[in-house]
Amino acid sequence: MNLEIRAAVAGEYVVSGYVRSIILITLAVGCLLSGCAAGPPRLQSSGLNTVFAGKNGMSFADYIKQTRTMILRARVDIHDGNREMVLNANLPFELVPDVNLFPPGNDGKYRRGVLLVHGLSDSPYMLQPLARHLRNRGFLVRTILLPGHGTVPGDLLNVRWQEWRRAVQYGIDGMKGEVEELYLGGFSTGAALGVLSVLSGEDIKGLILISPALAVKDRRAALTGVLRGIKDWVGEVRDDVDYAKYETFAVNAAYQIYLLTGEIDRLLDAGKRIEIPVFAVLSAEDVTIDAGRAREVFRRYTSSEHNVVIMYARDPQPAICAGSGNIYCEGSYLPELRIRDFSHVALPMPCDDPHYGLRGGYKSCLHYGADQGKRGICRNEDTVWQGEISDDNLQAFTLRRLTCNPKFAGMRERLDQFLSSVAR
Repeated sequence: MNLEIRAAVAGEYVVSGYVRSIILITLAVGCLLSGCAAGPPRLQSSGLNTVFAGKNGMSFADYIKQTRTMILRARVDIHDGNREMVLNANLPFELVPDVNLFPPGNDGKYRRGVLLVHGLSDSPYMLQPLARHLRNRGFLVRTILLPGHGTVPGDLLNVRWQEWRRAVQYGIDGMKGEVEELYLGGFSTGAALGVLSVLSGEDIKGLILISPALAVKDRRAALTGVLRGIKDWVGEVRDDVDYAKYETFAVNAAYQIYLLTGEIDRLLDAGKRIEIPVFAVLSAEDVTIDAGRAREVFRRYTSSEHNVVIMYARDPQPAICAGSGNIYCEGSYLPELRIRDFSHVALPMPCDDPHYGLRGGYKSCLHYGADQGKRGICRNEDTVWQGEISDDNLQAFTLRRLTCNPKFAGMRERLDQFLSSVAR
């Protein structure tokens, strides 16, 4: 999710029927005055990607093949020059460990496997670096593509979080027969779906959670349920030039993550607990998810002695890092790199990535909207600061949103230590 939801979603967390009516009438009038055209094809549903199309028992190879066909039919930006690049970023994938180093058992099963789930508006591309690392550690690695993703932003207009849950369940069920121990990992919404699976009783060995969306930052997100029937998009419509991620964000997508986090809260309130080991990575300055709520969940509702939490913070203080368990606080203010702090989207990506890295091809400057002057500086200046698009950062700097983690190598080492401790 994006910072602009704070501006696009108006009102209080809970609204009266009267206020709700005023909001609806106001938005409806605005729609009539400005026009409510469906817009270009990318802003309309393709009709191919609202529900999870996989079937129980479908092989993973067939699932990938089916998804490839869907992407090629639905995307409007694919041409001969970018076809493989787009497909490689958005397709679900499988990475098989070196059988000479990590041979399957006599029953044909690999010792360990992990299902990785991407975030909202994202694609499996965000998890490729982590996937490669886990494959090299002997994991059978698979990713899935959540319904509504990888095609056109319009496919998020009507999707429901239950369809994301179905996709995750398909991934879990398919891997249970392939591995002795199954882990779940995810970024943002994908991490929340992993938590939901565990709370729902799935037999999982451990969780790997990066920027887990256990609560959205803006408590007014509940109003997206009112807005979605009238207003399609959060903020302004974007250019969608990023081939690995939607830049135009659907109001309905925000509402679905709100409902998903509500389901997690319901299960926790009902007495469910996370009894398995958890590895979690957070940024204290995250404007998308509530890092404090995630920290609270780990402290109150988990019990494993093997838990590890990495908290990046501009000013790591005891108030942020205090608590029982293995909590590692690391500074995210890196002036030598002109980095103010770490953003929500930065954590799963190393800074040598050719797309999202410090010298990568993509520059995250959407927060400047129609301000072409600041967008131009943000995109072109090598001297701009990078960080989270928080209010204080944007007031102080012409700032590019940081899209990689300068401490990715250290995070990876902590993960290795976690996995070794869990394996004992």
